[in-house]
Amino acid sequence: MANNFNKFCEILSTEGVSVVLDFTYHIWQEGLELLAKQNVPYLRVDRLLSPFLQLFAEFLHQKGGNDVVLIFQNEQDKYEALLHIVDGYRFRTLLLNAGDDNEFVQRIERLRPSPSYYAIFARGTNMNNIFEKINKGNIFLRPTEWHFVFLDPRDRGFKYKKQVEFANKFTMNAKSLCRSMRMKDTYCLSGFTIQRGLLLEIFRSLTYLKQYNMDWLNPLYIDCNETEVINPYKLDLLTHLDLQYFLTFSTVPVVDNEILEEFIPPMLTYNVNVSINFYSSEHEAVTDLALWQNGELRKINETISPAKRFFRIGMTEAIPWNYYRRDPRTGKVILDRNGKPIWEGYCIDFVNTLALKLNFVYEIVEPTKGKFGKRNPKTGEWDGIVGDLVTGETDFAVTALKMYSEREEVIDYIAPYFEQTGISIVMRKPVRQTSLFKFMTVLRLEVWLSIIAALNATAVMIWLMDKYSPYSARNNKEAYPYPCREFTLRESFWFALTSFTPQGGGEAPKAVSGRILVAAYWLFVVLMLATFTANLAAFLTVERMQTPVQSLEQLARQSRINYTVVSESDTHQYFINMKFAEDTLYRMWKELSLNASEDYHKFRIWDYPIKEQYGHILLAINGSNPVVNANEGFRKVNEHENADFAFIHDSSEIKYEITHNCNLTEVGEVFAEQPYAVAVQQGSHLTDEFSFTILELQKDRYFEELKAKYWNYSLLRECALADGQGGITLESLGGVFIATLFGLGLAMVTLGVELFYYKRKHINSATKRGVIKVKPVNEDIVSEAWNENKDTNKITPPPLFEQLTFRGKTIPPNITLGDSFKPRQISKKIRQKLSGEATNEDPKLPPYVE
Repeated sequence: MANNFNKFCEILSTEGVSVVLDFTYHIWQEGLELLAKQNVPYLRVDRLLSPFLQLFAEFLHQKGGNDVVLIFQNEQDKYEALLHIVDGYRFRTLLLNAGDDNEFVQRIERLRPSPSYYAIFARGTNMNNIFEKINKGNIFLRPTEWHFVFLDPRDRGFKYKKQVEFANKFTMNAKSLCRSMRMKDTYCLSGFTIQRGLLLEIFRSLTYLKQYNMDWLNPLYIDCNETEVINPYKLDLLTHLDLQYFLTFSTVPVVDNEILEEFIPPMLTYNVNVSINFYSSEHEAVTDLALWQNGELRKINETISPAKRFFRIGMTEAIPWNYYRRDPRTGKVILDRNGKPIWEGYCIDFVNTLALKLNFVYEIVEPTKGKFGKRNPKTGEWDGIVGDLVTGETDFAVTALKMYSEREEVIDYIAPYFEQTGISIVMRKPVRQTSLFKFMTVLRLEVWLSIIAALNATAVMIWLMDKYSPYSARNNKEAYPYPCREFTLRESFWFALTSFTPQGGGEAPKAVSGRILVAAYWLFVVLMLATFTANLAAFLTVERMQTPVQSLEQLARQSRINYTVVSESDTHQYFINMKFAEDTLYRMWKELSLNASEDYHKFRIWDYPIKEQYGHILLAINGSNPVVNANEGFRKVNEHENADFAFIHDSSEIKYEITHNCNLTEVGEVFAEQPYAVAVQQGSHLTDEFSFTILELQKDRYFEELKAKYWNYSLLRECALADGQGGITLESLGGVFIATLFGLGLAMVTLGVELFYYKRKHINSATKRGVIKVKPVNEDIVSEAWNENKDTNKITPPPLFEQLTFRGKTIPPNITLGDSFKPRQISKKIRQKLSGEATNEDPKLPPYVE
């Protein structure tokens, strides 16, 4: 600084000074104090890019932007922009130099989070070069908004159509620029730059000022060592400069010096008219948006909509949160027109809703290494979803990412978007052994054989007792003169068989011994029917309610059922940590008990108070070999039809799989519950915005609707009919119908045999009697033969009354009978009607004879 001041003093003393034009970026307090002391005319010129930066800031504010990347053609412009931002800029801004920095394209590509707005400040010739560099890096493929701010009127040679989806072009009006500088168009546009135009206008104004008063702006020779004021008259240049067209005033620089505050005037700057146009390659149309005139933005199109922000979202495949859309027949991943897989799931719907509310577009980024995130104990680096957030590869992550304390050390979590989830157990429902004669399996074979033997023995005993008992109906006809059931061997078997039916066996034997046997047999039948009915109901009920285990503790205590987890998953790590906790507690207990001296009797126990089940569980898991992914785990469970395999996994994914697979069932309660939440980079500006939106969605019950969509329990209604919970199936009781049909068929066959036997027997009996088929005669011959053979003395008398009434039994003494049977007299009218006297009947028929 001392060298600069000495050189400045040398110039003032030898060459003199009429006016000082200050183009520096910083206030030189020592030099300005000298000028203020000697009343040297002083003009400070504002930074050349300030009007353009002010213009762009106002336009971006109208669009509601908050982050931008500013790209400049050289280092000087970048430095001016940096000073402007330091003075105050309302956006998060990144400055890049596209002139000397050949890696600025790679820096743009690696930006995380990716800004929504990009702006290039350059002259026409440099704009094409910068555009080509960015275009080769495929940066324009991102759905962001670009702004091309031209620092000179030569913008017609720039071709940006069909390369940029959304672009705003800031161009100066060349004719209005030349008119404001009061120059011809040909001369004005020839090699024009803002710096040249500004200097030209300043010199022109000073020349007019000198011509106006020749006493002004005379050279002053100042000796820095003298204290005497050489120029006592202070010329106020601001009141005499011609500022009607191109030149104008800017703000007053802020200095911490009372003398300089009075001395330094407002900074000189320039007016420039800029047209702002919008181009969309989709519609291939240019739309006028606004005009910048006299330091103010005048909107032409009132609908200046903000650009959609662009984010890179970390996701990994986890059903039903994020998964690829696959062909239902082949299982292959379906790709979009760009060759990228199409994502579906709970988180995809959630992200689409966020994008609609917060006006952004996104790109899904899968981790190149790992899945959700695991820290390397040697290097301390993270992989997976967490690693991409730490390195800035992604802006935020929406997937099945649980909130862990070690993860919160490197990333931030937003409000949870899903209720508490944890770990659960899934098993296959036991496959019911269907059989047409399932009802027969209620009793063992030896019981059925015993029932058949009891039936046969009872039938034989009934036949023997009825045959040899003197008090049976067969042997005591005097006591039972009316027709009674005769228990032959066939009838006895029928009685014993029909006793199992609700209508009973029919008439029982008459002898007391037979009745005692039948009573005992009926008691046997009642007990067997009750036992069969009760066991059948219990058998069918227990079969449907049968579950091998009911909790994690039962699963750990048994050895028949194998179980596993996904290798290196959160569930696997949970059991590893729990085993470590058990081992640590056991080691501490062992040290306390062994080192106890005074209170050693307190450590004398018979049962260790902490269960060591997690050690057994982890040992069983390693013995069953952890699976690679959840799909393999569900497949192995589904293959074990005897329900001898279990899969321990995330409860939400298990519930989703159960709604789509009727063979699976969830066992026990959910344990180790933790929430799912959106993860962002530490200190991300998205935290407050996303948190507020998620709370709004919770208030609108959006997540409940989303849960009902992917965990659709109404699909289980079809499973209820499929697994027999709605009732006994035909397959289980088909044997009953088969037995009925068999009996029906046997009856029809028996009927055929009976008809055949009866017809054959009838023909044989007719042949033995000599029956010959003859030709029938006429009625006259029959009538004559009837009259000739008629013998009134051979009419058969009616049976006696006592024969009809008492059937051979002794007539009781209290009944008195007449001497002879006297039939009722028939009236004459009836007798005539019967004999045919009073009718037109054929007289040839024989008369009626009593």
